[in-house]
Amino acid sequence: MNTNAVKARFIERDFYKQRMLDNSDYLTEAQIDKILDSAGVFWVDLTFKFYDNGTLSIIDNDTEQPVELKELKGAAYDFYVKERIRLIRGNLLDKILQSA
Repeated sequence: MNTNAVKARFIERDFYKQRMLDNSDYLTEAQIDKILDSAGVFWVDLTFKFYDNGTLSIIDNDTEQPVELKELKGAAYDFYVKERIRLIRGNLLDKILQSA
């Protein structure tokens, strides 16, 4: 059986940068970059593959190693949950439209 997958990439630094841009009327993009660069944090870069059969694979793009769902924290876990919900809603909408 051929299983299709939807790929989604999550770059944590970009996530926080966009959040700061969206929520600040005073900080410039350059200022935000400076803040994020000085944070001294290791930013995760993950690729999620959501398969039609409900399975999931997560790859750390820096190490090319698999990541377990239980290892996700903070923004990466939030991204996973929102992406899973978006895919489920899309799948349900497709089924409703097919049966109409």
